[in-house]
Amino acid sequence: MTKIIEANIGNWYVQCIPEDGGRISVLSYEGQDLLTSNPPSFRPPEKFYGAYETRPVFGYDDCFPTVDECTYPADQSECSDHGELCWMEWQVLRECNSLVCIANCPNPKVTFKRILEFAGNKLIWRFEVINLSAIKLPFLHVMHPLLPLGKIQSIKLPEFGNIMEEINAATLGFKTADQVANHLMSIPFGAYEMLLLKEIRKGSVKLAFKKGMILNISFDVKLFPTLGIWWNKTGYPDEDGLRRTECAFEPIPGSCSNLEKSFRKGSFMEIEPGKSLSWEIIWEIENNS
Repeated sequence: MTKIIEANIGNWYVQCIPEDGGRISVLSYEGQDLLTSNPPSFRPPEKFYGAYETRPVFGYDDCFPTVDECTYPADQSECSDHGELCWMEWQVLRECNSLVCIANCPNPKVTFKRILEFAGNKLIWRFEVINLSAIKLPFLHVMHPLLPLGKIQSIKLPEFGNIMEEINAATLGFKTADQVANHLMSIPFGAYEMLLLKEIRKGSVKLAFKKGMILNISFDVKLFPTLGIWWNKTGYPDEDGLRRTECAFEPIPGSCSNLEKSFRKGSFMEIEPGKSLSWEIIWEIENNS
């Protein structure tokens, strides 16, 4: 039987499944879901869309040390689709107003910690990587929260230096954040895009939900110079019964979702042997009703 760790902390409610890659399966504030939920039925796609699509796709998990499957720069080993952590069993503990989630990753050899600290209307996502190896380890860490696109009324994005569509490696002509936001909100059913806003000016995203709630996402732009935006309006995967409606706003510490490519560009996170590195991303709720 699948073990689920759950906690009610203030206006927050959270469920985590340790054996399912430490997945956050439910996260809500005052009863409003912030993440997509487990589909009532699931089958792997007939076409191969990557290993990540062979399991149910919903909720939240962490992509480390890459998002895209690639060759790991430090030792030329192979990194899994959406990283290593979503395939592992985690340890999950409730501590006061926090949920502490820990994974011991064999390749690269690290201890990865995700701590959800609930403080009033704020959720502080704290992350720490401890290098257990004898070599310097490059990596990307990308939060992967799948949000209910159909419940989002408007978005406010940071200004940027340039923008591209990652799947097709196409440079786009948008010049302002408002143009990108309007473009996303007008994408028709049956379409999907993965945008990269590069050289962003500020580490912030604001999402207004239809029921009056606003989610503010803030992060250190010096650590995360790129903002990935996944926008899927029943376009992916393109098979009957599997098309999803979801979006994600992902601070990226590299030039793209691929560690190997980001490493070549000189844009990534790195940790010395025997050392630890920590950072945080903040979600803050406003009531707009």
